[in-house]
Amino acid sequence: MTNVLRNVHFLVRGALPAVLVATLIPLALFYLTMELGSVGWAIVVAVVYTYGVAAWQYLRRNRVSGMLLMTVVMVTIRAVATAASGHTAVYFAVPVLETAGFGLMFMATMFSSEPLIVRLARDVLPHAADDLASRRALIRGLSLIWTGTYLASGATTFALLTTMPLPVYLGAHELTGWFWTGLGIALSVLVVRRRAAGLLGTILLRPVPAPATVAS
Repeated sequence: MTNVLRNVHFLVRGALPAVLVATLIPLALFYLTMELGSVGWAIVVAVVYTYGVAAWQYLRRNRVSGMLLMTVVMVTIRAVATAASGHTAVYFAVPVLETAGFGLMFMATMFSSEPLIVRLARDVLPHAADDLASRRALIRGLSLIWTGTYLASGATTFALLTTMPLPVYLGAHELTGWFWTGLGIALSVLVVRRRAAGLLGTILLRPVPAPATVAS
């Protein structure tokens, strides 16, 4: 029980920097810039931040974290779509396509040498990532779970966007996003428990080294 609690503590510590760098910091910068300036400047800040941090991570570690890679794709799609349309409102509509795109990325990379699910595992479960990478059938199962999770999230986002005022949509979008993410995690744990109990034991019982600092 002590090892489980200790590992959960380290997993949280290991995941938090990646979540901060790839999600919370760019989100905070975007909304702060939007409040102080405009949506246009907020988009510029988001693009500069994500590409700058991605370049910094690559130069220091020769790889970009899976979470940040997804943020780079997200910001790029939003910025290009907004610039092409000439309407900043497009920035808030693009997440529907983004979310579907992310889901398809899990499916498209699951037969590659470094599937997206393994990249994400290296961010939050570095002590178990190599074990996961060797289990190709499990990778396919998890990739399909997250494909379905993201497609369902995208459909929910579309429904919210077309039926709610923008201020309500922004809050509801965040809440439903966390709901689908939580459901995806729960299903992933169930699949790992049934198909790879040894891997689950590695995650929960094996001593975990202190998490490395994520470049920020």
